[in-house]
Amino acid sequence: GKPLVPVSHIRGHIAASYLADKNLQPPFITILASGGHTAIVAVEDYYNMKVLGSTLDDAVGEAFDKVARVLGLSYPGGPNVEKLAKEGKNTIVLPKMLKNYDGGEFDFSYSGLKTAVINYVHNQKERGVEINGADVANSFQHSAINVLVEKAINATKKYGYDTICVSG
Repeated sequence: GKPLVPVSHIRGHIAASYLADKNLQPPFITILASGGHTAIVAVEDYYNMKVLGSTLDDAVGEAFDKVARVLGLSYPGGPNVEKLAKEGKNTIVLPKMLKNYDGGEFDFSYSGLKTAVINYVHNQKERGVEINGADVANSFQHSAINVLVEKAINATKKYGYDTICVSG
């Protein structure tokens, strides 16, 4: 006899941003990043939002978890990769995601980046070369985050918004 009220998990991530910053008001672009989701969302007002782009495969958080595992770091990967990355440098050339992709301009793909890191670590170990885990973490984090920031900035320019929020 109780009403069932549907609540979107994704909208919940975005709505939590209003609790974190009492001055936040739509419209804005949000980078939605979590273990299961990665998206650029145009928040038009408190009720209407439009997903501009999302991941085509692995979410960014999932990629962080898998890279952490290959580096011997514990779960959850994000904070541990970030901590290790602070000790390293962006020295490893990793692929830019969706470089020649003809789909949505705000879409993401983390599968190739994750695989490139796993292959790099594996190949170095096979050659007997000691890897610098901090440099791997830094290079991965740099590649993973820069594309999020770049696409969010491009979305603000395209849609005329001046605020970027990070949710998730």
